[in-house]
Amino acid sequence: MKTTEQKALYLIWLSIIFSLLISSSLEAQIFFGVTPIRVELKAKPGSQITDVFYVRNNSAKPMRVKVYAENWFLKEDGTPVFVGNQPTTFSCREWIKVNPFDFRLQPGEMKTVRFTVSVPAETEAGGYHAAVSFENVPEAPTGGRLGQVAFTGKIAAAVYMVVGKVQPEGSLEDLVFEQQGDSQLIKLRLSNSGKTHFRLIGEIIIRTSEGKKILTLEIPDEPVLPGTERFAAVQLKEKLPPGTYRAEVKLDIGRDELLGLEKEIIVK
Repeated sequence: MKTTEQKALYLIWLSIIFSLLISSSLEAQIFFGVTPIRVELKAKPGSQITDVFYVRNNSAKPMRVKVYAENWFLKEDGTPVFVGNQPTTFSCREWIKVNPFDFRLQPGEMKTVRFTVSVPAETEAGGYHAAVSFENVPEAPTGGRLGQVAFTGKIAAAVYMVVGKVQPEGSLEDLVFEQQGDSQLIKLRLSNSGKTHFRLIGEIIIRTSEGKKILTLEIPDEPVLPGTERFAAVQLKEKLPPGTYRAEVKLDIGRDELLGLEKEIIVK
């Protein structure tokens, strides 16, 4: 087996785990995998880019898969919401064409799905996003009603398209400490005031009131979409005993300078 195919198989198994999170609302068990689950592309207005997804049937039965582009957005807590053709800001759904868009897979078979993003010539510089969604569609039963379709599983792969030169613009608004049962969380409130998404890279350092460093937390690699605000939650690896502490945040959103914030937190 070729190296690229081995890598695709490995990533497909990872995508199955991810898909259980983004498709939980479907209440369906996933029997196929898709990789990659995120694509980040750069292009100029009027240009065209083609890339591929790999889809594998991990079940013991043949299956039918339908593929289509759709819009999505993030809730304040970072939960993705997929809304089909419903308009969203900074969408590139209409730029995306997939081939094939309806096919069958035998047990263990892996197929390549190509997608082409055609950027309109009049597009303003900025970051745009959509999803390429894969749904396992059962064959219509004999005697079934016309147009009746049941979906048994869905995986959505995020597509980000940065057009032209655009600088991320954002701020770290606040830091909140929360205790939920036995869990302790630090929630960062983030604002994206720019025209492109950015991802979170950084850490939170917890110090005692005397300045001694006792804990370092990695901020999860999550997106903040343009023109939105959201929370990013970081769970403490070790529970802090009651007392007063100092939290220091250092965050890289893709600019030359880091975002920073310091705040006192009190654990009761």
